Amino acid sequence: MASTFFGLNIARSGMSTYNAWLNTTGHNIANVKTPGYSKQVVNQAATIPISYKTSYGMTGSGVEAVSITSERDVYYDAKYRDTNSVFGKYETQMYYMQSIEDYLFARDETSGAMTNSLNKFFELLSGLRTSNVSDATARTEAVGYADTLTYYIRQAANSLQDMQKDINTEIGATAEKINSYAEQLTYLNKQIATIEVDGTRANDLRDQRAYILDKLSELVDIDVVEKEPVGSMGHAQFIVTVGSAVLVDTFEFNTLKYEVMDTTANQNDVDNIYNLRWSNGQDFGIHETGIGGKLQGLFEVRDGNNGEVFKGKVTGATACVTDATGAITTPATLKVTGTNEIANSLFKLDIPERDGVIEIGNSRYEYDSFEVTTGVDANGNSVYEYTFTLKGALDNATATSLTNTKPSMQVGDAVDFRGIPYYMSQLNEFIRKFSYEFNKVQVDGYDLNGDKGKELFVGKDKASGVEMSFGTGNIVEDPRYGNLVNYTFNTADSAKGVFSYYSLTALNTSINSKIVGNGSLLACSDSNEPGQVSNSGNLERMLNLQFDKTMFHQGEPASFLRVVTTTAGVDSQKVLSAAGSAENIRDAIDLRRLSQSGVDEDEEGQSLIICQNLLNYQYKVLSVMNEVLDKLINGTAV
Repeated sequence: MASTFFGLNIARSGMSTYNAWLNTTGHNIANVKTPGYSKQVVNQAATIPISYKTSYGMTGSGVEAVSITSERDVYYDAKYRDTNSVFGKYETQMYYMQSIEDYLFARDETSGAMTNSLNKFFELLSGLRTSNVSDATARTEAVGYADTLTYYIRQAANSLQDMQKDINTEIGATAEKINSYAEQLTYLNKQIATIEVDGTRANDLRDQRAYILDKLSELVDIDVVEKEPVGSMGHAQFIVTVGSAVLVDTFEFNTLKYEVMDTTANQNDVDNIYNLRWSNGQDFGIHETGIGGKLQGLFEVRDGNNGEVFKGKVTGATACVTDATGAITTPATLKVTGTNEIANSLFKLDIPERDGVIEIGNSRYEYDSFEVTTGVDANGNSVYEYTFTLKGALDNATATSLTNTKPSMQVGDAVDFRGIPYYMSQLNEFIRKFSYEFNKVQVDGYDLNGDKGKELFVGKDKASGVEMSFGTGNIVEDPRYGNLVNYTFNTADSAKGVFSYYSLTALNTSINSKIVGNGSLLACSDSNEPGQVSNSGNLERMLNLQFDKTMFHQGEPASFLRVVTTTAGVDSQKVLSAAGSAENIRDAIDLRRLSQSGVDEDEEGQSLIICQNLLNYQYKVLSVMNEVLDKLINGTAV
């Protein structure tokens, strides 16, 4: 049977429960603006009733606060992080692609840039028809716009390289931020485990952990799994994975290490390119499509080549020769025949001059240099034949196997995104092909002095600083592409400044220093007789290049540049649209999430009034019980 003061205990239980509710409501209101905070609620239940052993059975004993939980939905958390990762990737790409578009695209006819300079160059050349072709001033003005063309190409290429450096630095900073978040997660896991060991719920710490996971998901795609302890004993296991690697496992975390690669993937890549590796030695896989988040966006812009890489077939290999100490005295070589257009065109060839990587199946071979010559395949088609000098050891068995099986190979990873390497290669292809075609006409004509023309479009070698000469007409030409191909690095010809057009890039293109200030050296004439200097037959051949639709797959030279700039604009708009869509989806999911877990000031204000009324009723119960007991005890002298 219940005690005389049983009613007071019921009132006390109600006061205690609704006081917890009031405090929780106040806590919610105080954290309305706290990032990542989710609404907390008091879960209450009736206490165990008491049996009076009478006909009416059991009587209630009051109420109790069973637990305080947060209104967080793990489903919406997971969906939010998935879409946040997608948004992080596209937002990063959007910023950099808009910059690439700005570097390549002239927004009006007076703002300069490549296409306008090219058109102006031909316009001034055309003007030499009607004016005196012997006017050195008019010739110099035309050459000046050729110089402007190379200036804008260099400017765009240097801007792309600067961007690549910035992205590389940002990759390192992003890896450090991921490591910091991983460390914070393990610290919070320890705090949560300590508090929840007795069965309570660490709601605020769990909210902090969820908020860090939200921020982490913007950097990289993550999967989160929380496993309850077996038999409700011990602590829960909390695992965060990135791809196939574990970033956080409860109280332990893995870190990302960024390290400078000793190889490069593209001819014009900046030095000190970063690769990522897990601290446990596992490869990160920087070009896997499942990375997600900002990190994937950075890698794709930095390394994106539209999936276009050098491809070939191994035709032979020689093993290295070592001395008694094991040191390599004669390096191994790999002979390759090109099988795609990049490998069979020095205008498109953009593999590194040295320190590149050859991939054959799952094997990777670093090379120190290469040579290239023309050859003929079984069908009589002209192909390029490469001899790569390898860095590391290659034994006889492997060399024999490669020679016999003739496997396919490629140089570098195919990254299916049009990033900096892609646009750099487009600029390289344009300046090489256009320079070759114009120089070929220029050296066939005669200048105002009656002398044979000199190459107009040249460049400066980065290593030696000498002004390049391409020896047009002296080196074997590929009949399909008109490429100069007999090219070997570190030869005596290179030391004299005779180079292949492979060495001419958007970064070093320039105008012959002897011609840029002296238009009389422009070879407009096709006669070397002083009296026939005004014969401008060669000028017509120069002007015909403007409308040469066979020079590029895209058509005439200006069309090639327009396609490049248009492609950059389309790519920029594509990621802009994708970023906007991803942001809308993410925000819609976040709105659904907030509708359940967010704190609403009006709703909490209403809860305060309800709590106040319920507490007042408990006080009323207590007051009535007090009067009854007072009458019972003092009034009846019980």
